[in-house]
Amino acid sequence: MPAPGARTVTPLSIGGSIRNFDAWSTNRLQTLPLSVLKDTVVGIDAGNYLKKLIDGPGTKEPLVPALGGFPFSLRSKIEDDLSQWHQAGIKPLFVFSGIQFLRTEKSSTVSELAAKNRIGAWSLYDNGHATQAVEAFGESGVLHPQEVYRFLREILVENDVEFQVAPYSAWAQLVYMERHPKQFIDAIFGPAEVFFYDVEKVITGFNFPRASFSCLNKKAIMQDLGGLNHEQFIDACILSGFDFCSTLPLLEKQNSNLFKTCLDFLKTCKSATGIVSQYIESPAIRDSGYLDKYRRARLAIKHQPILTDEGRIEPMNLEEAPGDMHEFMGNRLPEEVYFYLSRGVISAPVLDMLVSGELHELPPLDSGENDTYKVFLESLQTLRAQCLSLLAQPLQHWWNNRKISVVYWYDKANPKQLSFKDINPTLYETTNTWNTKENIFEPALTAYGGKSLLGFAINSLNDKDFAGKTTAPKTPEHLLKTTNEVVINTFWRTLQIRGFVGADHQLTPWGKVLATALSTLDPEDELEEACYLGVELLKAKLLRADPNTLSQYSGRDTDKRYCSLISRVASLGKLRHNSIGYTGPLSRTLLTYNSIIRLMAKNLENLMQMVLTSLLMNGDADRDDRNDWHTLGLAIPFAEDINSGLGIAVKTYLDELTNTEDPTSYETRVRIQKEELIPQMFVQSVDVMADVNKAFRLWDAIMVGINSAPDNLIIDTAKFTDADKWLKARRPVE
Repeated sequence: MPAPGARTVTPLSIGGSIRNFDAWSTNRLQTLPLSVLKDTVVGIDAGNYLKKLIDGPGTKEPLVPALGGFPFSLRSKIEDDLSQWHQAGIKPLFVFSGIQFLRTEKSSTVSELAAKNRIGAWSLYDNGHATQAVEAFGESGVLHPQEVYRFLREILVENDVEFQVAPYSAWAQLVYMERHPKQFIDAIFGPAEVFFYDVEKVITGFNFPRASFSCLNKKAIMQDLGGLNHEQFIDACILSGFDFCSTLPLLEKQNSNLFKTCLDFLKTCKSATGIVSQYIESPAIRDSGYLDKYRRARLAIKHQPILTDEGRIEPMNLEEAPGDMHEFMGNRLPEEVYFYLSRGVISAPVLDMLVSGELHELPPLDSGENDTYKVFLESLQTLRAQCLSLLAQPLQHWWNNRKISVVYWYDKANPKQLSFKDINPTLYETTNTWNTKENIFEPALTAYGGKSLLGFAINSLNDKDFAGKTTAPKTPEHLLKTTNEVVINTFWRTLQIRGFVGADHQLTPWGKVLATALSTLDPEDELEEACYLGVELLKAKLLRADPNTLSQYSGRDTDKRYCSLISRVASLGKLRHNSIGYTGPLSRTLLTYNSIIRLMAKNLENLMQMVLTSLLMNGDADRDDRNDWHTLGLAIPFAEDINSGLGIAVKTYLDELTNTEDPTSYETRVRIQKEELIPQMFVQSVDVMADVNKAFRLWDAIMVGINSAPDNLIIDTAKFTDADKWLKARRPVE
């Protein structure tokens, strides 16, 4: 583990989604010495922890909404915290939330407000008000903890830290773990929602420099409620608004003292139902269906499903659970699915869609004003249907008839219906000849020079004789067993679904383009994921210059087109950066493209996870006594998000050359790359010009793939060829 830094790990307020509870409870915090927790196991709500890191004072990076991706310092902060806990003799156990069924309009409203704020921030930036723009961007972030879950799990596995994923809410799972007779954890570091249950104390933050931690005591809270009881406290939390239920409509516009106002209401009306009954004639109450929302939230709190130590999914207060739990928690999935979720083999987004029957598309970081992004969104229906079909196929037939309503923020009144029941034969049936054992592919894998199993999965099929040997129907005697067998066959099945491999296990024309591109990469560059994603975008006709944003580039129209195309390819790569907030140029057009890249990557990640789930649930792999569940989950690409940093660096380099009198001369290139400008503009990058060169090697690989394609496969070949000639004269001096 790395040496810890001297940092307060988290804001000391409790956090959580209950509106205004933080402000009400802050003065009631208690501080204790860290030594109190020595030799204990602390259960940590992963989402609440990440929220504190992403948005907390002193840890927030304000330009993340302008750059995309994750904060540059996120990994080092997490590793620092793990090291500090280790030195203090504290064993952390992280619990992640799983399926999100009960939804409110809060997430959509917050995202749309943030999008409007970002429009204002870009206006400030474009008009030269850099300081005000940074502040405005910092107030408009919408990086959700769920987006960071796999990245955090990767770090936890690297540091041998335990985790599990709850079937639904992490806070309910943590309460179960603390209250269990075996006491799996000794304390909870979590959000205010933990106090829905009979928990004495909740840790709210750590102050390592002072060797202390803060906590909130339930007894102290109850003493300050003015005689209200525990049930009324829960009512106050629900009325204030939280993830399961929106704020009481009468109080929606109140920000300060909201929680206290709810307490005062309850002192008069005794219960939430009493308050609603008293104001039932108010249009805000009458037309909102609030009483039904409240009752669903109340039941969801009382009977939140948890994963027991025996591996069963049960509601809390099982003996009192109603028979219609699906009305407030959604239909129950098979326990095998919850098991894969609990081990981090799969993530929750596709499960969310199937269980809730809804998908809400929120504005991207560039605020979604670009029509290209909206067209791309609607083109994802096929890919999403494939994900759902793979998940539903091994389930009861009812799930296969499920329809999903996709609600777009720009057209809420007209949701699009997503159906997958007509995919026939099923994707599992068309890909279940991939059961290739290690004795078949091990010699080729040993000879393969790269580290990427995805790269191997494609490159190995260049050998037609080898590809012919990979056809292997499932037999009970020869199930897939090793980690590599499961992962590589998952990739092969995915590549067939995506059209890179045919049913005969031979590469298609697009597969040959991808294999040719990958074969030119230096394994040390670790660009396989970026190259695969680039060819996916090329195949989808999304890897091209945007004529509507050329004004943001320098030079003549041809210069602008070439720079736009090249910087978009570069945006697939990674700018290495110190563990500190970004300072440097920004680009709204590349942020727009980053939103497309990230969403495509996320949906491809979902597809691979569903292929893996399908493989496991159909019994194609040995599921007994496996100890590699975490490894399987982390073998799926795209755990770490992509930002627009490298694209901006390449754009800046090429624009600066274009702005000179002789952009292709040796002297000009040396001056731009070494003596001034680029290194000074990206002062916190590790080695900006080395990364620019790596981006150009990615460009070269994709160009080799394009040049290998048969005629008419790629409609923009000539544009790429012209841009490549233009770039050759502008490459950095070695």
